[in-house]
Amino acid sequence: MTKLQKPTKPCHICGENAWWLTPDGRYLCGRCHPNPNEGDPPNNEFEVLKSRIKLGNDKLWRAWEQIKGLVGDKEEWSNQMDRWAQAKEKLWGLIEELRQRFNFYDCLYIENGKKTKGCLHNDDGFFCQVCPCKPGNPYWEKELMALPSPGRMDKAVDDKK
Repeated sequence: MTKLQKPTKPCHICGENAWWLTPDGRYLCGRCHPNPNEGDPPNNEFEVLKSRIKLGNDKLWRAWEQIKGLVGDKEEWSNQMDRWAQAKEKLWGLIEELRQRFNFYDCLYIENGKKTKGCLHNDDGFFCQVCPCKPGNPYWEKELMALPSPGRMDKAVDDKK
């Protein structure tokens, strides 16, 4: 068995640089895949997984913001979009784990009964990349329907004249 080189770059999902060597010679991210032989196991696996998905969601959004700036370099834009899509697929795998293991089909950003981030747009431009909600869940639909339509925008402009 050939031992792999320890990664020199941070994890592409969570951004940590806490690699550990598995018995079979692979390196895993210590935040995404905690070493079972170190420390106490997480007290609440549900919260750990949910937090990991939120972190990945935030990271995908930040990457999206950077990729938007690559409009002049089609090749680099294409390469980064491929990487972004692969990372998003991995995050969807974690969403599926959250659904299957914990029967969780709700918004990731509800704290104490209140949404802390919107689905589609926030003051900082954030929008969710992945969501465990069932299809037809009203969160994003309500946000979409609350947006002003082009006709309502024209009327609002006319009213200000």
